[in-house]
Amino acid sequence: MIARTWMRRVTFVAVTVALGCTIIPAEAQDALEGTVRVGVILPEPPGDDPLQAAVIEAAEHGIVMAQEEFAFNAEMFGITFEVVTSTAPADDVTATAQTLVEDEGVFALIGGLGSDAQALGDWAEERGVPFINIGDSSDSLRNDACAATTFHVAPSAAMYLDAMAGWYVRAGFRRWYIVQADNAESAEQYDRLMWSLENRFFGAEEIGHKVVAPGTGIDAALADEIANSRADLVVLLLDTQDQLAALTALNQAATPATVAGFPYNETQTRAFFDALIEAAPDIAANFRASAWEATLDAYGARELNARYRQRWDEPMQPSAWAAFVGVKIFYEAAFFGGSTESESVLGYLENPQSVFDVWKGIGTSFRPWNGQLRQPVYLVEIDASAPDPFTRALLVGELPAIYLPGTEPLERLDQLGDLEDASTCSR
Repeated sequence: MIARTWMRRVTFVAVTVALGCTIIPAEAQDALEGTVRVGVILPEPPGDDPLQAAVIEAAEHGIVMAQEEFAFNAEMFGITFEVVTSTAPADDVTATAQTLVEDEGVFALIGGLGSDAQALGDWAEERGVPFINIGDSSDSLRNDACAATTFHVAPSAAMYLDAMAGWYVRAGFRRWYIVQADNAESAEQYDRLMWSLENRFFGAEEIGHKVVAPGTGIDAALADEIANSRADLVVLLLDTQDQLAALTALNQAATPATVAGFPYNETQTRAFFDALIEAAPDIAANFRASAWEATLDAYGARELNARYRQRWDEPMQPSAWAAFVGVKIFYEAAFFGGSTESESVLGYLENPQSVFDVWKGIGTSFRPWNGQLRQPVYLVEIDASAPDPFTRALLVGELPAIYLPGTEPLERLDQLGDLEDASTCSR
C-alpha cells in the first residue's frame, strides 16, 4: 500500500507518496522545461576523523536518494532534475560555488556541513543565489552575520539549547554544572543557555561553571570537582572530541550526575554513540539531542526511514535527513513556484504561506526574520546493549509538543529558538 502524507498549499493540495513523488501544478509544468539543477558542496572527506566522515557519508547518501526520487518525479512531466555534488576544502568553497553556478548551471546551493556556511552565505548573498545551510548551528549566522539569501534547515544552537533546557528542567534536574570551551562559539552557547534557563524554562540553577581551553577536555582535578559538586546535570559546551575526552574523565571520576553535551553534527551519529559508550560506560550520559532520529515512527517518517534503510542498509542519520530535505525544498520552490530564477525561488521560500513537509508531523516554514526553518528537535536515548546500529538509539522525546491544544502551529514551533524581537538579523 502506498502511504500518503497530505500537505496544504496555497492554491492546491500536493501529495507526497512513498517514492517521494509530488503532484506538480499545471502552471509549473508549463513554466519549467529542460534541466533543473541544484548544487551541493560537501567538505572533503577527512582521513583522520571517522566521526566527521560518518556525517559526510550520510549526507552523500541522502543527496543520492533525493536525486533518485525527485528526478523520477520530474521525469513524469518531461523535466530533468539533477543534483550536482562537489567537495571542497573550507578555504576554496567559494571557487567551487562559482563553478557550480556558472559552469554547471545550478540555480541554488546546499552546504554548511563543514566550516563553510558563513563563506557560502556571503558569496551567495553577493550574487543573489539561494543557499540552504544543512549543518551549521551557529546562532551568529541567524543574527549579526545573517545573509538575505540564506535559509537554515539545520536547527540553530538556540533551538537545541532551548530543547535541552526544556527536557532537563521538566525532568527535575535542578542543579547544573556547565563546562564550556574558551572560544566565541561556546561563549555564545553558554550565554544563550543561561538566557533560556532564566527566561523560558524555570527552576534550574547553575552551581558550577568552568571555561577550559579547546583541545584539553577535562583534567582529573576538574572531573573530581564536578563529581563532588552535588550537580544532577553536567552540560558540556565543548566540541566533539573534547566531549569524548571529558566523558572519559568524568567516567573515571565516577560522576553521579547525568551528563549532556551540545549536539554538533558528529555527536548525532551512530558512530559517536558507539564512541560515547566506550568512553563513559559507567555513568549516565546516554541522552542526546538530535535533529532527526532513524527510529521516528510517525508523520510519514516511518516510510522515509524505511526507504533510506532499504536503499543503504543503514539508519537515516541527521545529516542524511538534512541533505534530503534541502534538495526537497529547492525542488518544491522551483516546481511549485514555476521558475528557477532567484527572485522566484527566494520569494517562494520567504512566503509565509509556503509550508514544507519535512516528516516531523507538522507543516514547517522559514522564519522571515532570520531564515530558520521552524521544526521540532528530538531527544534520543543510546542503548549500549542494542545488537545493531539501527536500535543503538531510540526516540524518547520531542520539543515542542506539536499537538498542544489551543495553540497555533507557528506558536508551537516558535517555542524553540530566537523570536523576532530578539533577532539582530537584518535580511
